[in-house]
Amino acid sequence: MKILAISQVYFPDTASVAQHLTDLLEALASKGHSVSVFTSRRKYEDPKVMFPNREEQRNVKVFRINNTGFGKKNKLSRLCDFLSFNLLISLKLLLLKSKEYDLIVGMTTPPLISYIGIKIAKIKKIKFVYWTMDLQPELSIVAKYIKPNSYVAKSLQKRGDFIFKHSDNIVVLDSFMRNHIYNRLGYQKKEIEVIPVWPVVNEIYCGSRMDNPFRIEHGFAEKIVIMYSGNHSVMHPLTTLLEAAVALKNDKRFLFVHIGSGSRLDEVKDFKAHYGLNNVLILPYQPREKIHLSLGSADLQVVSLGDGCVGYTHPNKIYGAMFIGKPILYIGPSQSHISEILEKIPGNIQVKHGENNKLVNQLLDFAHLSEIDRNIVGNANQEYAKEHFHPSVLIPNMVNAIERL
Repeated sequence: MKILAISQVYFPDTASVAQHLTDLLEALASKGHSVSVFTSRRKYEDPKVMFPNREEQRNVKVFRINNTGFGKKNKLSRLCDFLSFNLLISLKLLLLKSKEYDLIVGMTTPPLISYIGIKIAKIKKIKFVYWTMDLQPELSIVAKYIKPNSYVAKSLQKRGDFIFKHSDNIVVLDSFMRNHIYNRLGYQKKEIEVIPVWPVVNEIYCGSRMDNPFRIEHGFAEKIVIMYSGNHSVMHPLTTLLEAAVALKNDKRFLFVHIGSGSRLDEVKDFKAHYGLNNVLILPYQPREKIHLSLGSADLQVVSLGDGCVGYTHPNKIYGAMFIGKPILYIGPSQSHISEILEKIPGNIQVKHGENNKLVNQLLDFAHLSEIDRNIVGNANQEYAKEHFHPSVLIPNMVNAIERL
């Protein structure tokens, strides 16, 4: 087949969507399909970084759009970047010949890109697969970017429903998301496939805890490293974790490490400065080839999901944390796809947002565990992840979802 993907991000961008889409398209190309992607020239987290206009990566043809790069300074700058990208990709899609591609794979970044994609796909007589990573306007309402029942919310809702009703296939990341879409549409006639995303870890660090190069490089020594790695999004609150860092600031056993960027990283910096938190370390995103070392240097990996976000978004960092064999600290609603996973594996920590004292006590209990006991939890996580979330299982499932059309 001739396959086109549309997404704001693609390799070498480090955003999660970019990495998963890259894995999928390269897998499709390896099976002999002709694969292309329309994406942005600008790096998602740092729009000053520019990628080539056009190149070929592992038989995937990459065509990049030179949209605006105001960045994430405020809502207006983000909106301008989204609008300029959507406008330019609309023009690029309109220039396609009828049936030039057999199928378009649409993503959810930026919002409305798949609405544009499916509208033009229908005109050009091209089939459309919607890979649903998150839902709008639900997330924007939770984030208080837009008001519920406002004109903007209703407009986004209408366009989102159009995508779901007219896509030839829909893939979502968990059953909560699928059920929400069914409820949103008011019927269950359309088949929706649930395929989680896979860990984007190329290797697993198998050495001893104290010999981990990343741990040595950053002087973690024998500290218990509690790590949040990835996008510090407004959808994934970290206040409860930061309050625990404040409570434990004088306990030299603990180090709270934040790797990545995002809108909530400012909150981390503010807490660190205001409370003089020497037990909080902030580091930039790590390249994919080093992720197994950075994640492997932690003793406890943090996953957060905001209240009201269940079924709307899907923190996929849990898969990488489990895959490398680390215990999980989950902060979020008690009913979610994350809690469903962790309830099957004893020893992981689960608290709700605002349960600061409970979290502190859980961390103190964790500190008293032997390294052997911690490894038992981590190994159980790893075995579960290998069976259910391994790329060799999930990528073929995604390929099949596309090839069936």
